[in-house]
Amino acid sequence: MTDRELIVAHAPFSAVIFDFNGTLSDDEVLLCRLFQDIFSRRLGYQLSEERYFALLSGLSDAEIVETVLSWVGRGGDSRVRDELHSEKVSRYRREVALRPRISGETVAVVRRIAQSVPVAVVTGAVHAEVDTALEACGILDLFRAVVAGDDTAMGKPDPEGFLRASEVLVPATPSQILVFEDSWVGVQAAKAAGMMCVKVGDVQSQSKEGLSSDCIVDGLFESSLSWIYPLLGCNGDVAVHR
Repeated sequence: MTDRELIVAHAPFSAVIFDFNGTLSDDEVLLCRLFQDIFSRRLGYQLSEERYFALLSGLSDAEIVETVLSWVGRGGDSRVRDELHSEKVSRYRREVALRPRISGETVAVVRRIAQSVPVAVVTGAVHAEVDTALEACGILDLFRAVVAGDDTAMGKPDPEGFLRASEVLVPATPSQILVFEDSWVGVQAAKAAGMMCVKVGDVQSQSKEGLSSDCIVDGLFESSLSWIYPLLGCNGDVAVHR
């Protein structure tokens, strides 16, 4: 059975959950750059791009900061952790205010899907970042729930965020929810919650360290999702706002 056939076999889906960073928002490179600068200046630690994407991408902001603090022998320093996290949030909000990272085509995709099934966001980023970005492009009100990093005790790869969202996306059960994720820790969390998962981006890699998404698409684009729309009961077109 091919990847697409596996998705089709589980259709129809009654709800959709989107990750935020790297999925709805094309901002993983920005996040890496912000963390690199903050850790270099505040901790004297040079975070490589390779290490960020291999070990940190997809974790919550708080977990990224705490992980790096542990690497430099300062794990558990809550004062420094809070200061670093606060600086990252503030700088991220300024950056996306100057140049939004959610494309018009992605906005159109979300609008089209939300016309047919309930949608939610599950992310390790905090509400101060996510809500602002979604509201700025006019789609915050489309989401039945936004489960952010400051809503959960455990970040991805723990399934807590996805399970919290599923409680709101009734009558859909986890097996009837389709997830769009860009990170492997996100894929792991979605699968642990019992949900089907489409990995966004990195089309050359179907698995990592024993993990496997159910399918990979190159982005939240009309051209990539045309075969998925019927599985969600989507009809008609939604204009792309640029």
